[in-house]
Amino acid sequence: MNDRRIFERIPVSFPMKYWDVQANRIGEARIADVSANGVGFNSSENLTPGVKLGMWLEIPDKGEHLYTQGEVAWSRPMAGDSYRIGVELARPELMGVGRVLRLSRNFV
Repeated sequence: MNDRRIFERIPVSFPMKYWDVQANRIGEARIADVSANGVGFNSSENLTPGVKLGMWLEIPDKGEHLYTQGEVAWSRPMAGDSYRIGVELARPELMGVGRVLRLSRNFV
């Protein structure tokens, strides 16, 4: 598979909430990786590519939840009744990724 990402993906594991704008529905998921321009997460709900999301990332660094927006780029079924979802962010989140990097590198 040809990976054309500009920013490195950082593997993490923490909760998030998302708002499916089209369906006006709130869901919960678990983040699997983050980059400055994308989020990968695992969900019990399949989200169709093109769906716009508002997302609250619950970064466990004692700071406020990071709110960002993006669009589902892809969705793949996983074992059981879960899905791996890839979201392209509407704009890069360099400050948020900095928080994640500090946390993942034990700088907190």
